[in-house]
Amino acid sequence: MIIIDVQVNGGVLPIPIKVFIDNIDNSDDFRFTRTTSFNEHVALAKGRYMLTISGMNPDEGHTIMKITGDFSEKPTPAAEQRGDKRFFSKLFYFEI
Repeated sequence: MIIIDVQVNGGVLPIPIKVFIDNIDNSDDFRFTRTTSFNEHVALAKGRYMLTISGMNPDEGHTIMKITGDFSEKPTPAAEQRGDKRFFSKLFYFEI
């Protein structure tokens, strides 16, 4: 299981945040959208994954994205990333 924690700062999101979890080893992918900050628990099978979180920040706002869980390969490039620009898309690679 992993926990995806996304915190929006500086106002209300103009468009929903999109989350895509790509299972690299097969086509068992998972996606969802959220319109506010969230803390989502996701049960994933063993494997290699690419997680993409993308969206649009509020005016003069930023978004902090963090993933935690029982990883066999820690998230790369980092378990926590910050989207400061108006539009953001952050990638996380990890293994369970």
